[in-house]
Amino acid sequence: MEEKQAKLKRVLGFSATYGAAMGLVVSGTAMFSVTQVAGQASYGVWLTSLIGLIPILSAALAFSELSAMLPGGGMISDYTNPALGRFWGTLAVLGTYVLLAAADGSTQMAMSGYSLQEVTGIPALITSLLFLVACLLINIFDVGIYGKFAGALPIGMMIAYAIIAVLGLLGVGESALGCTPVANPHLPAEGYAAVFGAVGSSIWWYIGFENCCPMAEETREPYKVIPKALFAALISIYVIDIIFSYASLKYTDLQVLVTSGVSHIDGARGSMGFIGAAVMSIITILASFTTANSQLAALPRMFYGLARQGQLPKGFGYVHPKYRIPVWGTIFCFFLMFFCTIYICMKGGTADIMNMFINIVCVAWLGCYILAMVDVLVLRKKYPDFPRLFKVPAAPLVFAIGIIGSLYAIYTISTYIAITLIWIAVVIVFIIVWNKTHGHPINEVSSLEDAVKMIRDRTEYLPVWDEAVVEWLKNRNAL
Repeated sequence: MEEKQAKLKRVLGFSATYGAAMGLVVSGTAMFSVTQVAGQASYGVWLTSLIGLIPILSAALAFSELSAMLPGGGMISDYTNPALGRFWGTLAVLGTYVLLAAADGSTQMAMSGYSLQEVTGIPALITSLLFLVACLLINIFDVGIYGKFAGALPIGMMIAYAIIAVLGLLGVGESALGCTPVANPHLPAEGYAAVFGAVGSSIWWYIGFENCCPMAEETREPYKVIPKALFAALISIYVIDIIFSYASLKYTDLQVLVTSGVSHIDGARGSMGFIGAAVMSIITILASFTTANSQLAALPRMFYGLARQGQLPKGFGYVHPKYRIPVWGTIFCFFLMFFCTIYICMKGGTADIMNMFINIVCVAWLGCYILAMVDVLVLRKKYPDFPRLFKVPAAPLVFAIGIIGSLYAIYTISTYIAITLIWIAVVIVFIIVWNKTHGHPINEVSSLEDAVKMIRDRTEYLPVWDEAVVEWLKNRNAL
């Protein structure tokens, strides 16, 4: 008798989902981006990041509706395949997540190395590569002690980051540690042009908020929990980052914030002295290590899924018999991050090189968010009678605002569009050549019915949603 496959339990509530959506707020590059934008926009940073939040909220609404429709362990390709087809789904994964691992993963490693260099003087290149090797060993050998702390680390780091931000803004460092305020202008020399011109860079504050959507398979009432968690997380990110940016502006010169490769540590030092710098350095090292480690774990598994579907070479679908990991995908991702980390460190880990890598990913990720908004509109047109337990109000208007906002954000970082487009072009050529040579349809569109059935087969019973989709499937079969 065939053994029944175990199903993930629907046990997660708001707090776990909120934590997943909030998690990247304390990545090394995210905190660096906060002070970079503050340096560019000065005290107008509240407006810059608020404008950047608008398309992100539109994308959050899109992901809320999509995850309510398909509450499995899905990602953008799972939503795009039945909407626009496999070509667009594959492009969304390879065009964004590979860039994320290569550009952000390596930037995180370099950020942790330079943070440690600030404290110990050890060259960043050495420690960055050692951290990366440690990530590889953890992913291959599954070092248990790391796993015991990995879940609690983001929460602890978020709390520490928020405390540093609030204490700095309240002037505790000035009264207790002798920190000296600086006279930064209310607006930079370029005025509001600089405030509006930094919108694209502020997008990095929020990138990755949708990380909680693949947890829909384990979430109780994801159609209620995920929308609440996404909005609560995004508002929290905005508030905490604005507090930290204002504390940094109050005690750190604009020029330092704009030019430093560890400007968030400089901001913490300005507002909270050596204690602030030490705490922020520790947070950065842990956050960068944790984020890069997660990316090194996630991307090979995406490759594994695509390889099993015949969309990538079979080697990426090979699982090591002893260590039970997609070994070739893991090694490939390691070298991707390895060479990019060396490049960043050889360039001196400057603010310019860090921003270049971050903004390259930003352009691709905004494209991915636009795709999610289009997915919702297409699925509504193709499947108007599908039960939507969360439905975006005034969707055409909301997504028009979101898409225009995303395009504007891309325009403000247009210096980096060419590099991103070159990578996208490479991915498109690969998808076309791969499918042609293997006799696969380039843009096969899967059915929503198949996606729903797969989710019902592999997940635990979900009240309301299960009954609604069963009725929908019956009606579809009766047609």
